[in-house]
Amino acid sequence: MRTSPPISLGAALLLAASLANAQPAQSGSEVSPGAIPLSSLIATVAKNTGKRFVVDPRVRASVTLVGEEPSSVTYDELLIILNTYGFVAVKTGGYVVVAPDADTRSEPLPVVSGNESLPDDEAVTAVIHVKSVSAAWLVPILRPLVPRWGHFAANVCSNDLIMVERFASVRRMETIIQAMDKGQPIKLPSCPSPMPGSH
Repeated sequence: MRTSPPISLGAALLLAASLANAQPAQSGSEVSPGAIPLSSLIATVAKNTGKRFVVDPRVRASVTLVGEEPSSVTYDELLIILNTYGFVAVKTGGYVVVAPDADTRSEPLPVVSGNESLPDDEAVTAVIHVKSVSAAWLVPILRPLVPRWGHFAANVCSNDLIMVERFASVRRMETIIQAMDKGQPIKLPSCPSPMPGSH
């Protein structure tokens, strides 16, 4: 009497993995029943606000809203949603360009001086002057507070910090730096003058 060959361990594991992967397919629609395409949400905000949007083709996501209808989402709320899903909105040339937040540092962001009132989640550039501590000394301490897509560096010659972040985070960083920037003004290093004719 012939007997079937034993099933190898590798084949058994492969069969188990296939069965496990097949299970979620039956209930995939239950993961986010109220999800809407992000592009549709942007189109709704554009219609309600009169703003013109250009959406990068890499911007793809399904947004799940709980407790709010898509038709009531404001522009400021859209910025929060984009932040949550890894995107950024930048105003340029009369449009609002929506792109992955990895590109934020290269976008023409507004430069804030301290008197602006902007949405908390709007991406901006800021220059923060430090008087009593070394700006270069602050960078390794505060850089972990800045997201991976942001920028945080020091100009040693002027003792300034250059930052790319969202508006609310810039304000938080300014508050932290002010709390640390105590004492007598430090002496700035002697930096070489620019070469004649250089820009």
